[in-house]
Amino acid sequence: MRGVFSVEMATCSVCGKIFGTSAGSVCPSCRKLLDIVYEKARTYLRDNPKAEVRAKSLAEAIGEDARLVEILVMEGRFDAKDSPRMEESELEKRRKRLLQDLQKNLELPVRQEEKTTYGSSKHGKRVDGD
Repeated sequence: MRGVFSVEMATCSVCGKIFGTSAGSVCPSCRKLLDIVYEKARTYLRDNPKAEVRAKSLAEAIGEDARLVEILVMEGRFDAKDSPRMEESELEKRRKRLLQDLQKNLELPVRQEEKTTYGSSKHGKRVDGD
């Protein structure tokens, strides 16, 4: 007896069609469309590093439906490498955070730990007199 494949049915979040899927909520034809929109958006962002990075304005600039761009954003398809301006701002935020952490650590007093042996922690301090 051969293995049984189970395919779940899902409704495409873009076009509303029902399709068989093993993962994802976008049908194959809409996935192709989203890939095309993504390439257009990525190219636009790289060619226009000072462009406004909002779904609606980006969609207007590339001549696509804003809903498609919003779906790409929700899927996490855009990151710092797609927008040089975003990359610089994120890098700058990280640098500031690291600098603040370093300054806080430098302000803390240096703590010197006492050496404790098993006997002194269990039985108290040693009394010299014997």
